[in-house]
Amino acid sequence: MRKLSLISISIVFVVLLASCSLKYAYEIPKQANDGWLTASLLDVGLSEEKLGELMKDIEQGEYENIHSVLIVKDEKLVFEEYFGGYKFDYFGDQFRGEYAEFGVNTVHNLASVTKAYTSSLIGIAVDRGFIPSVAQPIFTYFPEHSYLNDSEKNKITLEHLLTMTSGLEWNEGDVPLTDTERNDLIQLFIVSDPIEYILAKPVVAEPGKRFYYSGGDVNLLGEIVKRATGLRIDDFAEKYLFTPLSITDYEWQFLSDDIVYTSGDLKLRPRDMAKLGQLYLNDGIWNGKRIISEEWIKDSISKYVPITNLYMAKTYGDRYGYQWFLQTFYADSTPFNSITRDGWGGQRIHIFPSLNMVVVLTGGNYATEAPVNKIITRYVLPSLR
Repeated sequence: MRKLSLISISIVFVVLLASCSLKYAYEIPKQANDGWLTASLLDVGLSEEKLGELMKDIEQGEYENIHSVLIVKDEKLVFEEYFGGYKFDYFGDQFRGEYAEFGVNTVHNLASVTKAYTSSLIGIAVDRGFIPSVAQPIFTYFPEHSYLNDSEKNKITLEHLLTMTSGLEWNEGDVPLTDTERNDLIQLFIVSDPIEYILAKPVVAEPGKRFYYSGGDVNLLGEIVKRATGLRIDDFAEKYLFTPLSITDYEWQFLSDDIVYTSGDLKLRPRDMAKLGQLYLNDGIWNGKRIISEEWIKDSISKYVPITNLYMAKTYGDRYGYQWFLQTFYADSTPFNSITRDGWGGQRIHIFPSLNMVVVLTGGNYATEAPVNKIITRYVLPSLR
């Protein structure tokens, strides 16, 4: 009996020790020379206890392949946590590459969050007069491909590209990315002239009438920036967006030697993802300096089209602006409107204007469902005190 008692006590001790080791100790994000002010959760009225539950559940495997969670409230970075995981690799098993301990200075593949940066750069080009307006027909910028133009394609404008309503035939989400012959997005990395490939597609819907998720539309936007400004979009971004935002660590991918892949795979630090969210939350101003016009910010979320794809509408939002989704979350039956930009694998920027809050997540759920919406509704929004 004494031996059994000792064994029982030992088991209880081990369980208690394990539970103690899982106890989350919140720390204020470290101040760095990157433009962010930091503060505590308590300073901005967020619950450390609720976000501690999130941390415990992630550590215990309730939510897998989460690489980072950041919260900016009242213009201050108040929550910043990183985890280990696999980097993206198109050729890896379940698209997994090498394992990494993600941290504050680790750049992360943004996947389609890249589209929000491309849209912003179009906005800056319009603001600065390089592009007269988004009503410009796209073939204005591709005279060498005029032989591909016709009466229907001539109606396609930059705004149609921004809202993914060009009407050009595109097959990106209906076949696996591993189907290199049928997936149009993958074909862009294979064909000799990606721009010609996109412009050669037939019009299957009247421009401006139907939303279809198309990386082809966004890659045309990237090339238009180069042709309108004389700067390749990565150089234009460095001069007019990244330098003003104090973003110094980034990496663009390329479709060919001189064509930047502008619909995906830009790599940035999560802190720098949050800067774009804060820029839009502040109507185009970062740390007192205007970078994008207030008009462009408003147009980005007010000139939208409905999303009829039920899965996409439920997961990301039921309306689509200038490469931003408009999404409504509910916590305790209270609606919270969000301006959202998502990326494959669980990359997200969420802007909550009514809460003066930006939430950023990164992850590696390339072959599994990303639990981002659950994290927002079960932990982040309920953490509001």
